[in-house]
Amino acid sequence: MENHSRIERVLDDIFANVIAIERTQKTINAHALEVSVMGKTSGAFVIDALKRLRQEDARAGARASASAFAEMAKMTTNSRTNGIVPNAHVCTTMISIAGDARDVEECANVLRWMEKRGEKECEPTTHTYTACVHAYDKVGDWESAFEVMKAMEVRGVKKNAHTYSALIRAGANGGKKGARAAVGLIPEMKRDFIEPDLAIASALICAFGVLESEESARAMLRAIESSGREVDAKLYTDYITAMCRCGNYAEAKEVFGRVSRTTFTCTAVMRAYADSMEWKLAEQLFEDMRRDGPKPNDTTHTAILHAYEKSLQWQRATSLLDDLARKGQAKEIHHNIVLSVLGKCSQWERAEKLFKDMRELYNIQPSRVTYSTLISAYGRSGKTELARKVFLQMLAKRIAPDDYTFVGLMLGPATAGNFRECAKISNEMKEYGVAPTVHTYNALIQAADIAGNYDKAVELYDELLRDGLEPNNTTRELVVAVANRGASYYDRQQKTAAVASYAAGLVGVMGMALGRW
Repeated sequence: MENHSRIERVLDDIFANVIAIERTQKTINAHALEVSVMGKTSGAFVIDALKRLRQEDARAGARASASAFAEMAKMTTNSRTNGIVPNAHVCTTMISIAGDARDVEECANVLRWMEKRGEKECEPTTHTYTACVHAYDKVGDWESAFEVMKAMEVRGVKKNAHTYSALIRAGANGGKKGARAAVGLIPEMKRDFIEPDLAIASALICAFGVLESEESARAMLRAIESSGREVDAKLYTDYITAMCRCGNYAEAKEVFGRVSRTTFTCTAVMRAYADSMEWKLAEQLFEDMRRDGPKPNDTTHTAILHAYEKSLQWQRATSLLDDLARKGQAKEIHHNIVLSVLGKCSQWERAEKLFKDMRELYNIQPSRVTYSTLISAYGRSGKTELARKVFLQMLAKRIAPDDYTFVGLMLGPATAGNFRECAKISNEMKEYGVAPTVHTYNALIQAADIAGNYDKAVELYDELLRDGLEPNNTTRELVVAVANRGASYYDRQQKTAAVASYAAGLVGVMGMALGRW
C-alpha cells in the first residue's frame, strides 16, 4: 500500500504540473468514429485455426477471419442452424486478428455488429474494446482509439489496466496532441482505482517524452523502481527514448549501460538516436552490434537507415543498402528508406535507378509507399512530368494513391511557387477519396509562401486547425517563415496602417502556432 501511495502521489504531482503547462490548450475534440455496419458472427471452432494462421501471416489470418465471420453470420440468421451462437470471445479474437493486419475497418465492423446484436453472449467486453484500441494504435489513429473509450463508457463497460496502457500508448504515438490526451487520463485512471502497472508506467514515460517533460518521465521511472516491482527492458528503452527526445543524451547513455544488451534494446535505442537526428551515435551502436553482438536484424537495419535518412546521409544509406543486398538481407522497406533519402538530397537519378533495380535485380514489386517515394524524389528535383508519369503507372497497377502520393505531386509546383497547380492537385485528391492531412496542407502553405501570397498561407493554416489537424514541426517552420516574410514584405511596400495591422496579426498567428508545440 505504501508503494502504491507513493506512485499515486507522483502521478498527482505530474498531472498538476502538466495541467499548469497545458492550461492554455483547447480541449481536444476527437474525430467521431465512422464505421460501416455489417452483420457478422462466427463459431468457436474457427479460433484455433485462425490463431495459427495469424502467427504465419497476419494479413492472411485477417482475410480468413473476415471470410469465416461472414459465412457464420449467414448461419446464425438461419433458423435451421443449431449449436452456433454469437460469442464475445470469438468476436474479440476476430478483432485482434484484424488489428494485427491493420484492418481497422474490419475491427470496427465486428465491434459495431456486437453492439447492435443485443445478445448477452456477444456483448462487447473490456477485452473487446481494448483489442480495438490496440488496432487503432497500430495504424496511428489515436483519436479513434479514444472514441472507443467513449463507446465503452456509454455502454457501461469498465476499463482495466490493459485498456489504460493501450490508450496511453496510442496517445503517446499520436504526437503532442495525443500525448496530452494520454496524460489527461491520469485522474480518470485514479477514479477507476487502477494501480499503475509496468505497462502503464512505460506508456506514460513515452508520453512524457513526447511532451519533453523530462522531470515527469524521471519521476515516473523512480516511482516504479522504488516500488520494488521487477522492471523490464521495455520500461528502460521507453525511458531512454524519452531522454533522447528531451535532449538528455548523457542520462540516456547511462541508463542504456544498465540495461541488458539485446537486439530489441539496442534497436530501440538506435531508433531514439535516429529520431533525435544523432546519426553518429546510431552508427556507432550499429557497428558495436556488428562487431560484438547482439546480431542486428531487419528491424535494426531499418532503424540505422532511418537515422541516415533523417540526417540526409545518402551516401552512407546507399552503401549500407548495397551491403545488405549482397548478403540477401535487403527488404522492401530498406529500399524505400534509401529512395526517400535520395529524393530529399535531390539525387533523383540515383532514386530512379534504385527503383529499376528493385524490380529487375531483386524482384521486389513496388508498393504504394515505393511509388509515392519515387514521385516525391522527382517532385523535390522539380521533375513534375516524371512524377506524373510514375503516378499514372501506379494507377495502371491498380495501386490506390494516398496523401503522400499527392504531396509528392505537389512538391515540384510548390517549390516553384505555383500555388494554382498545387490547389488543382489538392482538388484531384478528392476524386480518389483521399482526405487532406497536415502534409498536404504543408505543401499548399509552402506554395503560397513562395508565391508571396501570405494571405492564402494564413488562410490555409486556419483551415488546417479548423479541420482538427495537428500542426507538425514543418508547419511550425512554415508559419514562422510566412510571418517574418509577410511582415517584411508589407513593410517594404509601405502599406497603410490597416495592412500594417494585418502584418502584426500575422506575426500573432506565428505566436499562436508556437504555443501549440
